[in-house]
Order: sequence, then C-alpha cells, then structure tokens
Amino acid sequence: MQAIIDVPSDVSAVAGRLAAAGVKTVIRYYNHQNSERLPSKCLTRSELRALFDAGLSAAVVFEQGGGSGPNIAELSEANGELDAGRALELAAALEQPAGSAIYFAVDWDFDTQSELARITPYFQKARDRLSGKYRIGVYGSGTIGRHLQGLGLVDCIWLSGSRRWSGTEQALSDGIWAIFQNQMDVQSEIGGFGYDGNVVNPSFDDFGQFSPAGVSATLPGQGSAALFKVIARSGLHLRAGPGDTYRVLDTLPAATIVTGVGQEGAWIKVDIKSDGQTDGYMFATFLQAISGGLPLQFGSAELPLAAGNAAPQPIDVARAEMSLGVREIPGPRNNPRIAMYHQTTKGGAMPDETAWCSSFVNFCVEQAGLRGTDSKWALSWHDQSWNDNVTASPKEGDVVVFHRDGPSGSGGHVGFWISQSDDKIRVLGGNQGNTISIANFPKDGMIGQTRYRLASIRRA
Repeated sequence: MQAIIDVPSDVSAVAGRLAAAGVKTVIRYYNHQNSERLPSKCLTRSELRALFDAGLSAAVVFEQGGGSGPNIAELSEANGELDAGRALELAAALEQPAGSAIYFAVDWDFDTQSELARITPYFQKARDRLSGKYRIGVYGSGTIGRHLQGLGLVDCIWLSGSRRWSGTEQALSDGIWAIFQNQMDVQSEIGGFGYDGNVVNPSFDDFGQFSPAGVSATLPGQGSAALFKVIARSGLHLRAGPGDTYRVLDTLPAATIVTGVGQEGAWIKVDIKSDGQTDGYMFATFLQAISGGLPLQFGSAELPLAAGNAAPQPIDVARAEMSLGVREIPGPRNNPRIAMYHQTTKGGAMPDETAWCSSFVNFCVEQAGLRGTDSKWALSWHDQSWNDNVTASPKEGDVVVFHRDGPSGSGGHVGFWISQSDDKIRVLGGNQGNTISIANFPKDGMIGQTRYRLASIRRA
C-alpha cells in the first residue's frame, strides 16, 4: 500500500495491519455531521489513538460538501466562520498539536475569476480563526491552490487526483504542492475499505501531519516521487522488463500520471501503485516529466564510472546533465529538471527563472555522495568555507565562486572549474545563458554591465 492514504471511514480496527503493509500516514476528515453513506467519516478520539498506537501519523481535512455538485454557496464567508469554528472544536477535543495543518476541501473545479473571488472570503475566515494555532491547507485544483497561496491564505496545497482540473499539472510542475492525490478510489485488501493514495513533495519538511509528539517530519524518500505523464496518443505499454521484447503487462492511456523510481537505458521503471515497488517499465520517449525527475544512472554502458571509482565525481554528473540539454522554458511553464535541482536546496522547488546555479552544483555534489551547502545562494559555497580553499592550485571539477555586481543587484555565481588563463576562468555551470554550458568568466572584470570577481575555488 502507499505510504500516505486518505480514508473516509474509521480504520482503527486494521491500523496495525496498515502499518505493517507500509502505510505511514492516514488522512482523515473533520465535518459537522456524518452521512448515511459515510457513517464514520469524522475522525474520533478513539480512532486517532488507535492510529498512534500502531505507529501511524495522521492528517486532517475539513469537508462538509466542499462545493461539490457544484454548490459554491457551501464555500461562503459565513460557512468559513462555521467550518473553521467546528474544526477548532474537533482539533481541541482530539488534542491535535499546534502547528500541524487543517486542510479545507474545495471539491469542485472552480476556475473563473468570479468563482475564485466568491470562495476567497471562506478562506479569509478560516485564516482569521486558525491563525497562530494551525497551518491552513486547501484540497482542490492547482488553480484554487495557487490563487489562495498567492493571497497568503493557505500554507499547504493538497492537489486533488482529478488531474484534468484546471492548473493542477502546472502546479505539479512548479512544485508549489505539498501533497498530491495520485491514486483515487482504490479498494484496500486490508479491511475492504476505499481509499485514495498520495505522494508528497520532497521539497517540504512535512505536509502538516502529526503524532502525539507534535508535527511529524516526512522522512527522506517517504512517499516522494518523480511524476511523469504518458504523452503517447494511443497510450503506452507497461512492460515486464526494459525492452520491447518483454511481455505487455498493461496499457496506460494518454495523460496518465505515473511515478518513476529508476531508469535502465531508455526505459523508466515505474511504480503504478505508488507503494515504492516497481510494477514495470515504460519507454522514456513517451513519458514527460511533470514534477522532479530521475537522477542519471552512472555505472551503465552509457555513463560508465572511471576506473577505481565507486561513485561519479561532481564534474561527471555536471557533464552528464549538460548533455541532456537542460534549459529554462520560456513563458509560464517550468523545466521540471531544474525544479529537481532546486529540490536539493532549502526552500525546495522554484520556478526555473529563479537563479539555479547553486542548486545545480548542490545536485551534482550530492549525486556524487558529498554534502553540499543546501543553499540557493551562490556565495554560500564561499561564505560557508565549503571544503578546502584551493584557489592557488585548482584542478578540473573544483567549485569556483564569483562575486557578481550589476544593474539587477549584487550576488554571486558558482560552477565547476575547467581551466583558466591569466585573467579568465572557464566554468561549467547551470544558469549560464539559461542552460547548462561551459563559459568564460573574468577573474575581475566585466561581462556586459555586470562585474565578476573571483571569491574562491573550493576542492570538490
């Protein structure tokens, strides 16, 4: 089973079996009143205790209609006051830890400006009532999440599994989501209940889940995923092995989103059930990365390791990434691979227009098994005195850091040292001409209206 599931029914009787099956977090509901169809939808104190006793963490979402139907009147300002008050009442009764999150569901694809304006007061009331006590999340489309996040009304975005809802694919690509409902309407073999599966954005320390000790951090790799979309018009085969001679296990239709867990040559190992296990292989040409990506696999025929090396060197990773032709995408879309570089640094995924030279170097260094600076700030490599200062005697692959002053302000640039002359250094770096390239930088001089000054060279 997936590590993170959301469930509209009491699962206390099988909590221990769920934990044994790999579940880490169960997302449950707050509401005003249960329905005949879902008589145990609202989380109770006894169920929460059973989850905790089994070693599971919990998260909560408030939903009493949520505008489905559509019935946008359910998301009025007055109901925002009532729903937030009820959420606080339940949170107090269940002793939900301060600082964890309460999500509020918007269960319809409201996407026009007038509709967004109508639901905004609902979340303003929720913010007023919960501020200082709990973080506020929204469950819904990418358009709704982006709108409310832009107004400062929500802290966490949980993207609905209704993937054709407006703005959701863009939100996935931009990395603004904390959690994504990547499987819907699954029947559990344990207990026979229905659930949805979820993956988390590894850029965030948590998505608001909690245990008796407080907010529970998401463990590295737990529930996180590189997400790909099938772009073959007639669908794409899932095969038993990395080649077209292996038997076809299934055929997934166009626009299906799958989780990538590895790569073998031109084939991506995919996890259809999102339980961390490989379910088959799909041809990479017909999969488009929409969130994150997969690091290149060194040690293969295509990317052999140097003799005697157990892992690639940072410069090897950098050259391999350069060979992919990674570059910024003009307009509102973002390159998910650049977002993947950003995910290795504090603050997580950002638009590809955000300076990414330091995130690129961090990614390359970490792929080589070393510890980077965890910072998007280029000068962090100099200011943190990362490794030894070898400015007097650099070698290929060392990390070179520059001060930068220009019309847009002061900052820095960082990349990998290739060679140098008396007045210039040849650098392999990201965010050089909006791509990964090799370019010359002055040790102390101008490029256009921007002055570069060598800060230091650090041993990689």
